[in-house]
Amino acid sequence: MLNKRVFLGAMGAAALAPWSLLHASQGVSDSEIVLGQSLDLSGPLAEMAPDMVNATKVYFDAVNAQGGVHGRRIRMVTLDDGYKPDNSVKNVGRMIAEDGVFALCNLTGTANVAAILPLLAKENPPVPLVSPFTGADLVRTPALDHVFNIRASYGDEAEKLVQHLTTLGVPRIAVLWVNNGFGKDGLAGVRKSMEKRGLKLHSDAPIQADSSDAQQAVATLSASEPDAIIMITAGAPTVSFIKTYRKVSRGARFYTLSVMGTQATLRALGEDGVGVVVTSVVPFPWSQSMPLAREYRAALQKGGFEKNVSFIGLEAYLNAKVLVEGLRRAGKDLTRTRFIQALESLRHVDIGGFEVDYGKGVRQGSRFVDLTIIGKGEKFTR
Repeated sequence: MLNKRVFLGAMGAAALAPWSLLHASQGVSDSEIVLGQSLDLSGPLAEMAPDMVNATKVYFDAVNAQGGVHGRRIRMVTLDDGYKPDNSVKNVGRMIAEDGVFALCNLTGTANVAAILPLLAKENPPVPLVSPFTGADLVRTPALDHVFNIRASYGDEAEKLVQHLTTLGVPRIAVLWVNNGFGKDGLAGVRKSMEKRGLKLHSDAPIQADSSDAQQAVATLSASEPDAIIMITAGAPTVSFIKTYRKVSRGARFYTLSVMGTQATLRALGEDGVGVVVTSVVPFPWSQSMPLAREYRAALQKGGFEKNVSFIGLEAYLNAKVLVEGLRRAGKDLTRTRFIQALESLRHVDIGGFEVDYGKGVRQGSRFVDLTIIGKGEKFTR
């Protein structure tokens, strides 16, 4: 028969066991919180990665330097998926099983995010995903309890561009769309905005994510002689198409979504980028009046990454700030359930001049969309 004293002693030891031992499987210990991000570090969107990684790093470094969140340092696990959904699945599976991540952020790509959602939902409770880099409806309609979006949707961006072009009276509007979930989602958004105004697209053409068929896409669209081309692309296809099209015709103006807002893309375009209009889902990173932009630039400079100032970088920095605010509000006894409830409590919260607004069942934090233009000297202007 089990000795009563031994039994009670064992029960007491279990009750007093370090909190980290009871919850370590969910990426939280007494000393750290483990987060994960799967990004394209080597594929067609690799030019976006440094701006995102460095912005996230400098913010978490600053938080850790101040003692972390409730005494826990943040550790970020970053893996390369090459913009391939199968790799994203492998990466996220590894981060859950081996690294025991508490939550994920900054996952990039519509198809990539779609592929990993079942893995997140399979965990009990599900793994929170904060601010994925996709504007697709698949993480918005219907809202997913454990997925919190900050950036406006592709539909919101498309609406802004169509509104702008139709207000100017531009007659022939074409769309170039990358042949994957991102491109198809964006194309649908443009069509919806056009139809709402009783209009139809002038023409459209797909392009592969590796831009291998850029010549064909240029031939298709240039033959239709559009006045404006809305580009639902990111990375290599954006640069290849614009440069190739400029050699054939300079009659059309280019309008791109926010995902092309990196300094690397500007450098790759060079003079061919002048005049390209770009949507932005965060404020102007070079603003002197907005506290968030000033803080972001100062943090990058302190970390030695001042050349990485960009819209994409500011978005990643904002994502990190919102995630940490959720961790702080969740309290010392951090669990995924408490974290989700804490993010829900962010109602009309001012993040350095940018408002984030969630709520019970509300998982879209912002619908902010602005327009910028690429000027001479590889600079964005307003």
